[in-house]
Amino acid sequence: PLLDSCSERLPCDTCGKKTKFFCYFCCRPVAPLAGKIPQIRLPFKMDVLKHAKELDGKSTAIHAKLVAPEDIEIITYTDSCLRDVDPSRTALLFPGADAKDITELEPGSFDRVVVIDGTWSQAKGMIHNNVRLQLMQKVTVKPRKTRFWRYQNLDESFMATIEAIYFLYRDSVGDGYGGEYDALMYFYKYFYDFIQSEYAAHPEKHYHSKHQQGYIAYDRAEPSKNPRPLQHDTRAKCSYDFDELGLDAVFDQQ
Repeated sequence: PLLDSCSERLPCDTCGKKTKFFCYFCCRPVAPLAGKIPQIRLPFKMDVLKHAKELDGKSTAIHAKLVAPEDIEIITYTDSCLRDVDPSRTALLFPGADAKDITELEPGSFDRVVVIDGTWSQAKGMIHNNVRLQLMQKVTVKPRKTRFWRYQNLDESFMATIEAIYFLYRDSVGDGYGGEYDALMYFYKYFYDFIQSEYAAHPEKHYHSKHQQGYIAYDRAEPSKNPRPLQHDTRAKCSYDFDELGLDAVFDQQ
């Protein structure tokens, strides 16, 4: 598989920082992956507002930028970063009593969607302090159970940023979805499989006890004989229902 070929950190062609798979700062894949990862177009633009204290290496929003570079922008939040944005033509992906399901918005009623990338506390603070964010129509997606590997204190319906982005675009199509945005999960699916296989190969490792019960599917994840890097495909045996999501295109290009 393509991503398995990246077994070491390589310098970014732009900034020179050594990284694996892609540069978090320049949003570019390393040289061996350049021109090889899937590229898609999305039906509407998206601005990801990253909180200034959110670590670049923890963010999954970059997965979307790498796959859809023409339609996704990642912006470090400042008080003035939205001054050229028209709130009446912009939706904000954020849950709440006043949020509408993305399927409830009239086609053509918005030009772009803003997504906040940060902790729950950081996101609420950004909205509280920014009038333009407050004026935007809030949208949400159908509840799902996150499969993110990093522990968080909130309940299982609080998804990773890339999960929320993917389901927003997927749900926007409605029942006629045909897999056209599956590639947004390209890196996420790979990392998920890697973690499942790594812990299946080393059952003596202790995964975070406060994470979802049964998160590591020891009875279903296939242990890797050489887990660094991952050398096999566990897509049919992982505990997340990726197959039910119809991500065949993602699997085929890994």
